[in-house]
Amino acid sequence: MKGLGDMMKQAQEMQEKMQKLQEEAAAKEVTGESGAGMV
Repeated sequence: MKGLGDMMKQAQEMQEKMQKLQEEAAAKEVTGESGAGMV
């Protein structure tokens, strides 16, 4: 199956992006800002 490796890579990149966003959201919570309810 061609593209399976690409899909795995894409999923990993998405996971890393989500992790970054969660860390940023956590940092904002610490400073008292709200993330507008974004999950």
